[in-house]
Amino acid sequence: MKKQPTPATTPLEAATQAVYQAFAKYSAPEVGTLDVCTACCMDADLALQMSHLPLPQLTEKHIYQYNDSAKSQVQPADEIKYLAPRLLELLAEGARLHHSTELYLDRLGRCEPGSFSATEQSALQGFALAYFAQGLEQWPAASDSLFQGDNAFTILLMWAYARVPLEPLLQHWLDSDSDASTLNFVDACYWDYVWNANQMGNAFAADQAEYKRTMEEWLNRPATKARWTEKLMRLVDAGPTSSWLPAGAVDHQRYPLPERISAVFDAMTA
Repeated sequence: MKKQPTPATTPLEAATQAVYQAFAKYSAPEVGTLDVCTACCMDADLALQMSHLPLPQLTEKHIYQYNDSAKSQVQPADEIKYLAPRLLELLAEGARLHHSTELYLDRLGRCEPGSFSATEQSALQGFALAYFAQGLEQWPAASDSLFQGDNAFTILLMWAYARVPLEPLLQHWLDSDSDASTLNFVDACYWDYVWNANQMGNAFAADQAEYKRTMEEWLNRPATKARWTEKLMRLVDAGPTSSWLPAGAVDHQRYPLPERISAVFDAMTA
């Protein structure tokens, strides 16, 4: 059963509908062919349901166990493309889809190069941008926010695992003038980037050479530094506003927001 479109009210909802449309031709995998381990990783009944339940009825539990299961190094593209719309829809709804956010979309990136058509790639890129843009406007990234408590660099790494180009997301971030997007940059840099070593701090980035190259080059580009310096100075000069939400997590309380802003500013302008 195909998902019936409903009127979109946000860019993310429109992007979700576009993903359903782009991948509408794919069918559920045949019973017993799902690329999972039902001996110890995934409940056999849940695996069976993924082959015969209508796609919109698949739940967070189905996708979590599917993602967490032992799997082939190279993923079956048709299976992944059938499930991709519901996987992304659940992501947009704030579902937990793996024990580690970075690996939520790992299966998409394991398909053979060239598996996705230009239309499919465009739909994935559009969803990634809408998802990232909406998440940047929520600060701090609390556990019930779109980023689920993770910083924005973690979210970018998640998309890197899916082999979705990051440049449009980074450009949107650079262009944004909102306080929330700038504060998200402060926290991402403070917690997840080692400035003096020019190194991304997330352990999941260790084998993601393209992600590290893209991020490290972008962060050290003179135009990027100049733009963020301008936005940080404007943020500090204007002073706190209603959009400067409480610092949130205990770790953040130990390192007050002004300290985090100063540390990032100093590192970037050193």
